[in-house]
Amino acid sequence: MSPAGKITKHVFKTEETPAFLFLGIVSSEPDYRLSVMLNRHLGIDLRKKPEEIAEGSGEKTHFYSVFTTAPLTFSLISNRSMGGTLIRKLKNIDYLFHIHGTPDRKLAETLTAAVRDIPEVTAVFLFDSRDFSDKNIALLEL
Repeated sequence: MSPAGKITKHVFKTEETPAFLFLGIVSSEPDYRLSVMLNRHLGIDLRKKPEEIAEGSGEKTHFYSVFTTAPLTFSLISNRSMGGTLIRKLKNIDYLFHIHGTPDRKLAETLTAAVRDIPEVTAVFLFDSRDFSDKNIALLEL
């Protein structure tokens, strides 16, 4: 570029993902069994979505299963796929239980306690999406 040329910078502002709360669930159960346990224990109706969350490109694409309620209130999302992790900072968490709508900490804490009562669940953690800088956190917002 010539010394007289001027470089112009353009800044694109992107919409930030709205804040939401989600539970990190540790369980050795497969996703379909965990969804049935959550349905029975919480009195909800999680059903598998035909579309999965795809992350990556080419041969390194990983697919994560998604179970949702209708109307969209809760989502159960697998955090692991053959050699991949959706939210890398939470590599020890098996499933993400997304609570849709306005963040309600009291509801989230009640759900956390209820999920802990399921014998097949090893651990449950409550997270706020604002605490993560991972680019994949936006993928949880279905």
